[in-house]
Amino acid sequence: MNKILIRNCKYLVTRPGSIDGIIEDGAVYIEGSNIVAVGKSPQVEAQFGQGPGIDILDAHNKAVLPGLVDAHNHVGEAHTLLVPGWLDTPIMGIIDAMDRMYWPAYNWLTEQSAYDLTLFGLLHVLKHGATTHTDAMIFPDAIYRASLEAKARTVIYPQMISSVQLADARDEREYLAHTEQAIQKYHNTADGMIQVGVHTNAIFNSTEGLLLKGFELAHEYGVKFVTHLAESPDEMDRYSEIYLGRGGVIQYLRSIGLLGSDTILFHGTLLSERDIDILAETGTSLVHCPSTNAWFGYCAYLPYMLKVGLRVGLGTDCVTHNMFNVIFSVMQHHNIMPRDLRGVDPMVIFDLATLGGARLLGLQDSIGSLEPGKKADLITLDLKTNSSLFPLSPQVFYSMLALNGAGSVACDVLIDGGFVRRDSEFTFLDEAAIVARARQWCDKFSLDYHRMKRAHLPMFQRLQSEFQPPKERFS
Repeated sequence: MNKILIRNCKYLVTRPGSIDGIIEDGAVYIEGSNIVAVGKSPQVEAQFGQGPGIDILDAHNKAVLPGLVDAHNHVGEAHTLLVPGWLDTPIMGIIDAMDRMYWPAYNWLTEQSAYDLTLFGLLHVLKHGATTHTDAMIFPDAIYRASLEAKARTVIYPQMISSVQLADARDEREYLAHTEQAIQKYHNTADGMIQVGVHTNAIFNSTEGLLLKGFELAHEYGVKFVTHLAESPDEMDRYSEIYLGRGGVIQYLRSIGLLGSDTILFHGTLLSERDIDILAETGTSLVHCPSTNAWFGYCAYLPYMLKVGLRVGLGTDCVTHNMFNVIFSVMQHHNIMPRDLRGVDPMVIFDLATLGGARLLGLQDSIGSLEPGKKADLITLDLKTNSSLFPLSPQVFYSMLALNGAGSVACDVLIDGGFVRRDSEFTFLDEAAIVARARQWCDKFSLDYHRMKRAHLPMFQRLQSEFQPPKERFS
């Protein structure tokens, strides 16, 4: 059993969202995958630091934090980000983005390219301090293999959709069977490091039948049901037409039983106060992704969500974003949005980026804070020459992190008690080789994309129109 003592921590953040949770000259003692003790360094060292075989990390110039929780990401999609540069006109909304950007790029993926691009994405996720992430993508087998190789704590959300046929060429029944197989094979495996949920891509491109069957599948296996909702005005305008007689899309989802403690919605950028009230009343969770939502010019009403007690986590929604940038985006956006409620306390933001994500994933008893009995998922930030996070004290720690922590790279990353990064280097992953393979795939995607465009070949196959009305049922 490995034994690790991280001692002399300049700042040790044990409980996010509290100055009292910051210990100066702190220490963490780890055995196996779990935290055994936290406290002042002299006391922890005296009790646990004298035995043989202890790996000691001196952190006198470091801040030690709980690993961040990226509650919504699409980790294997780096190639997708090339597409906007090839379009004749800008992306106008989420439906346009799906048709011209995401579906062509997703449909190009293969098992091998998805694996290599996911591994590349995990380098970025881990480098920027997210020790737990969710991955909403096709090819769950590739995600699983890449997560094991990177030793990343992962929640896999295999993608299901009604309106288009993607690379794995499935109809609704095949998607459901595929997701069920992924749950049976991978959920709660690798000593709990890998979880699986049920993911219908969005309300507007999944029939009511797929939504209901997906929710039933999640309930059967005791996993989370997740979907995208309310990202841009084009989507919301159509919902207003379709669900006018049902009280709006959120009321409609409640009426068919899709809201509740096991449901997680991604985005919610354009939800009204009444919509948010319903989500809070039903115990539904929401992942706020301010960086990508700002692309469409909108931002979810997070201060009101927090006021009414909605369970919220934070997500990047994009492989090349990172959680420190998201923390900055939350601080910035909600101070300038012209709404009645403005501003989110930096301590609260960091709580959302750690325990908040853990709570909505149902993992709060294992991750999100540094306490005895919890998993040893933690990161360090090197403060020795860090001129952005300077000067620091417990009183300004969270505000400085929110203002100036954007883009920070973790010096050390431990997941499940093992070093993934140490002294600013990956301990077992060949970063250069992984980046090189990802670059080769992006180059191939570029060639294939332009070849198909020149030949006027379809980039994906549409199976049916989107925005199916409520009366449609799975048959």
